[in-house]
Amino acid sequence: MCGPLAGWAHFRQMSAPVQFVSALTAVAFAAATMGRAVDQIAGRLSPGAVGTLEALTGNLPELIIGTFALRQGLVPVVQATIAGSVLNLLLFSNGLAFLTGGLRHGSLLLDSERAQNTCVMLVLMVTTLVAPAVAVNLHTPAASHTHAISYVCAAVLLCVFVVSLPSRIRGDADDGDGSPRQAVTGDASERWPLGVATGLLALSGLLLAFEADWLTSALGPAIDALHINAGFTGLFIIATVGNLSQIGPSVQFAWRRDADTASAINLEGALQVALMLGPLFVLIAPLTGAAGFTLLFPPLQIVALITAALLVVFVILDGEVNHLEGLMLTGLYAVLGSLFWWS
Repeated sequence: MCGPLAGWAHFRQMSAPVQFVSALTAVAFAAATMGRAVDQIAGRLSPGAVGTLEALTGNLPELIIGTFALRQGLVPVVQATIAGSVLNLLLFSNGLAFLTGGLRHGSLLLDSERAQNTCVMLVLMVTTLVAPAVAVNLHTPAASHTHAISYVCAAVLLCVFVVSLPSRIRGDADDGDGSPRQAVTGDASERWPLGVATGLLALSGLLLAFEADWLTSALGPAIDALHINAGFTGLFIIATVGNLSQIGPSVQFAWRRDADTASAINLEGALQVALMLGPLFVLIAPLTGAAGFTLLFPPLQIVALITAALLVVFVILDGEVNHLEGLMLTGLYAVLGSLFWWS
């Protein structure tokens, strides 16, 4: 229902805010439906593959929206969406999962070894992602080679993603019993047929492509009409909508006391945004005419990324989380939202 309404608003040339809100609602619905379908497919997989599959498909909405946004010349929005997606998954999605799961079950246990390995990857990822931006913002000689730095950074991150992905899946699988994990929606009797889940996933992705085009067409005029800065739009609005297919399953797993899978979805998603999504935008940007796109983030976004990564490391490193830690993560996310709203 949301998709046809968004299409009607787009083709009837209604006001930019109406087109933007209707398309954003349609994208949110498609992303949530995609997450539900992926959850049904993931219920047939081993535990090691669940977080990876959820993260891969969860980043698809942002890839589609970002590509269409680059075609519209909305470079600041796409740059902010990359940083915003990492912040959203680390702080908001993790925090919401730990908060809901902790309120129901008390303390939630994590696999300590897996948490430590993920923390190391997270710190290395954030360092690699923000180091070039720090060098440029400090006005070092590297500042005159921004595009070359972005290509080098993108190549390194993509190489790390390709090399590390099989070992992360295999390593997770070796830690478990190798048996399929139940879908978060219930037991095996409540699973959808595989063909239905796969078809719904494909249909959601197809609808998302059209809705992303409508969304980005109205995005620029809507930002001007609603007096919202482009950074906040990408960091919090687009990033949150794009991550709905990961936020929902993460909270549901935590509600069922499976904090390992809940955190794996969010941390794997954040890693894939930095290791795959950002570099892909660097390669796609020249093809869309957005030659000015780089992976060099503004100073406030750099500080936010570093702070979020360090906080999550401290929270999960001991292998135990609770509702208070989840509340603090979501609280920091709200504080960052207010900073970027007025920045």
